Amino acid sequence: MSRVLTLWQRLGPVSAHPTWRDLLRPGLGAALGLALAGMLVVAVDQLYPHALFLFAPLGATAVLVFAVPNSPLAQPWNCVVGNTVSALYTLVLLRSLPEWPQPALAALAVGGAIALMLACRALHPPGGAVALLTVLASAQLLPLGWHLLVPMAVLTAVLVLAGVAYHWAWGRSYLHQAHPPSPAQAPPSAGALALSNADLEQLLERFDQTYNMGPEDLGELLAAAEEQAIKRRFAAVSCGEVMSPQLLTVRRDTPLEEVADIFHEHLVKSLPVVGARGELIGRVQRADLFDWLWEGHRAHRRQSLWRRVRPRKLPTEPVAESLMREPEMRVQESTPMGDLLHELAQHSVQFIAVLRGDVLVGVITRSDVIRTLLALK
Repeated sequence: MSRVLTLWQRLGPVSAHPTWRDLLRPGLGAALGLALAGMLVVAVDQLYPHALFLFAPLGATAVLVFAVPNSPLAQPWNCVVGNTVSALYTLVLLRSLPEWPQPALAALAVGGAIALMLACRALHPPGGAVALLTVLASAQLLPLGWHLLVPMAVLTAVLVLAGVAYHWAWGRSYLHQAHPPSPAQAPPSAGALALSNADLEQLLERFDQTYNMGPEDLGELLAAAEEQAIKRRFAAVSCGEVMSPQLLTVRRDTPLEEVADIFHEHLVKSLPVVGARGELIGRVQRADLFDWLWEGHRAHRRQSLWRRVRPRKLPTEPVAESLMREPEMRVQESTPMGDLLHELAQHSVQFIAVLRGDVLVGVITRSDVIRTLLALK
């Protein structure tokens, strides 16, 4: 029984159960794309009869463009060039060997089309169907001559353009880089993995996935897997366990001279501003304080000599509230650290305020996160 179950697992479906979005999105997109191609055929037929016509492999192209847009086989270059060069090669073959039997021509057409698409870096499975269709329907298609290439290229391009617009409307990425970056460069998502584009390409070749996934997709997948693994490690760790409880804080009415002294004595970039009960109100940045000091120095230099030496009423002493910003990021003491990883990866924050209710009890810096991550490994 176990052998039967194992065999079924190997021969059965390997794809995950689709959601309603997974069912609706590709089906609706393919229908709209082919409808647009059909409308173009009807419109052109009014002026130039039989100039364009729908062909069966266009349906297979629609499957790739709308169902698996991330595949290298579904990219615009592969679709348009793959279908067109397959038709071109088959036309040349049919004209060169008109007396050969159809089965032999079909085999040569499909095999040669695959080799030509690979040579053009435009492998596209429907291109093989284009070659086979041209041989099987040669009685109807061969009289068209080189005009046969027009519907192959134009209608495929229409379907691709429809795919670009459709995936953009759904917020998905379809177009990939036409030319991969140099080996010294790495995709943005792979930078954290310390893997270059050449490393990713070697992994794809090692597992024979070159035509199923691009280096950028693999980089994003590996980065997401690493992020998920780190998140799992952090799931049992709360922010209260990671935070630094030794706090350097100021009040609303703390003079800026005192704030400057704190920044001078401690290597911190930001100071929390708290109220009478210790509740978090805001923060003062070192950079803002330096900007304020510099502007005051420049204003003083611009004053005339008379304004500098004459007696004048001293202004109110500036305090922390005058430079205060909103808190950058705050969490509760019991918040799992795993919930913060995405935010930390997307945004550069100087510290995360850890609260108990509304009272500030600690802060988390990137150093605290790194130290905890190393301790968990």
